[in-house]
Amino acid sequence: MVDGLQNGKPMALAKITREGLVTIAVLVAILWGCILGERVLSRHTTVETYRALRQIRYLKFKRRVEPASQPAPGAVSPLVRPVVG
Repeated sequence: MVDGLQNGKPMALAKITREGLVTIAVLVAILWGCILGERVLSRHTTVETYRALRQIRYLKFKRRVEPASQPAPGAVSPLVRPVVG
């Protein structure tokens, strides 16, 4: 038959079995899981990056802080000599 009809009914060009449908569904679920996992991981790394940069800025600021007290003017510190033993 030229038009693809057999006994008046259309012929199926391809059939998908139940096992094939289950396999497709499982693979689609795995793919969506990977996509969602990648988004969560990307969001987490962005937050951690900002947290690390904020910590670096804090440590740089902390290093530039002046001492709380300075020695009184005219105070003589005791002479420190190296110990040779």
